[in-house]
Amino acid sequence: MNVAKFFKKYKFSAESNDSEILQKMGYTIEKSIGEGTYSKVCLATMSLRFGNEKVACKIINKKCAGQDFIKKFLPRELKIIRYTTHPNIITVHDIIEINSTIYIFMDYCRNGDLLEYIKNHGPLCEDKAKRYFRQLTSAVQYLHALEIAHRDLKCENIFLTINNSIKLGDFGFARHCIDDLGECILSDTFCGSAAYAAPEILQGISYNPKMYDMWSLGCILYIMLTASMPFDDTNIKRMLKSQLNRSLCIAAFKYWKKNCHHLKSLLAYLLEPNVMQRATIDEVVNCSWLKESSKNNKDNA
Repeated sequence: MNVAKFFKKYKFSAESNDSEILQKMGYTIEKSIGEGTYSKVCLATMSLRFGNEKVACKIINKKCAGQDFIKKFLPRELKIIRYTTHPNIITVHDIIEINSTIYIFMDYCRNGDLLEYIKNHGPLCEDKAKRYFRQLTSAVQYLHALEIAHRDLKCENIFLTINNSIKLGDFGFARHCIDDLGECILSDTFCGSAAYAAPEILQGISYNPKMYDMWSLGCILYIMLTASMPFDDTNIKRMLKSQLNRSLCIAAFKYWKKNCHHLKSLLAYLLEPNVMQRATIDEVVNCSWLKESSKNNKDNA
């Protein structure tokens, strides 16, 4: 479905009922399926010419949000999600503001998120992990080519479609990486989850947002294959020390085939504490592990 992306603002009296207004515009809000710091996500129905389609609706109440979010993060998110188009990125169909509430209607992925899937089914087999990771890195490569960093890459923001594909979502911390003169902009804001945070984030120093994405990709790949975290985030000081010492728990691969050199190399390249030596997205997309042909086309996960 190809629906134009646009931002519609409506001002109504305090007595206006948002649900009634949205229904007149073809949307019916249903049950809640998720909740964030300043928002919640609901299932919704979008009326189409030839029937109804289930979509997800992110609802943001600006009255309940902090000023930093309203003035900095929200405008960035709205600007980015309107113009990103990629098969492995959640498509936004409509953005509607009614008084102080913003409704973002987007793809609904019926099979939930990747973390939920791994919790229920355990680690992915190598073939499935490779297929999902190819799709994820394709999405990140597209973003980085546009000079956009996601800054909150994690399993909870990767959604599974009924067609056995993944879609990247939640651009609440996304930002552009260059200024008007084309110069790289370093970030100072602690974004995302500590479990996926690169050592430079934990050290509180200015960081390259794209390279933060690359570290998070390493964490996601590790979780896909082991159903465990690469570093223990219950103690941040100890976690940082493990990151800087490159103390990745390779033992988690003990149940794998012995010949997984390319995969171990990729993980080490992504979870590299030295930013200057960490893999870029183009290097990952073209890495040996992803180029290896799958020996088993059937999903075993």
